[in-house]
Amino acid sequence: MILPQHLRNSTPWLSDFGRLFDTAFQRVSQGPRGLRIHEQDKQWTLEADFPGTAKEALELEVRDGALHLGIKSDDGASNAYRLPLGKHVDPSGINAKLELGVLTVTLPKAKADTETHRIEIN
Repeated sequence: MILPQHLRNSTPWLSDFGRLFDTAFQRVSQGPRGLRIHEQDKQWTLEADFPGTAKEALELEVRDGALHLGIKSDDGASNAYRLPLGKHVDPSGINAKLELGVLTVTLPKAKADTETHRIEIN
């Protein structure tokens, strides 16, 4: 599993997020090398190792409620990864950078719906 056991059980959402990572990456392939996940107050940060990979060889986009990462190698081979985002990530604020062979993707947390809606019982 990608997330260590103590992180998977720390919060219900983080546990679900870890399961999403595991199942999404297992379905498509084994997932990016050296994938690391860090949680901060307002965002999650994903880091994956791509040593020797040029920025132009990576394609990252959000579509159909998922984060899609495509990697093209010099020999014409390609890999694709898909990560379902769920409702806890604000897709409009996602950003990424590739520096020293490490792809860093920032996933901002969506603002919680704090409004209470009273439901009348008939």
